[in-house]
Amino acid sequence: MKPVYTAIFALACLSSPAASRSGISVEGTLNCAQWAEARKVRASNVYETYVLGLLNGLSVGSGTEFWFARGAELKREQVFYWMDVYCQAHPLSEVFTGAVTLMNENTGNEYSRRVNAQPE
Repeated sequence: MKPVYTAIFALACLSSPAASRSGISVEGTLNCAQWAEARKVRASNVYETYVLGLLNGLSVGSGTEFWFARGAELKREQVFYWMDVYCQAHPLSEVFTGAVTLMNENTGNEYSRRVNAQPE
C-alpha cells in the first residue's frame, strides 16, 4: 500500500499550479463527475485517498499548513463533504481545481501567496 501513497504524493506534487505554469503535464486527473458518481455509489475510497494525497502534496510542496491551518484539525470527512458540495456546484471542474480552492479557503489564501511568490 505504501507505493500507492508514494505515487499519489508524487502526482500531487507535480500537479501544483507552479508545475502547470512550467509546462509539466500530469496523468491521472479526476473530474467532479467521477467524484460525484463514486461517492453516490459508495465506491470512492480510491478517490478519497487521491484527494488526501493531493492536499498533502500541495501542503508539503508549498510549505503551507493545511490540516491545522485554522488552529483546529480539519477532518477528512469535512474535506470529502466540502468536495461533494464543490463538485455539485462545479460539475465540469477537475477535483484538482477544487483541492486548490479548498487549500486557499482553509489557509486564508496562504497557499496561493506561497506558490505565486517570486523567488528571492
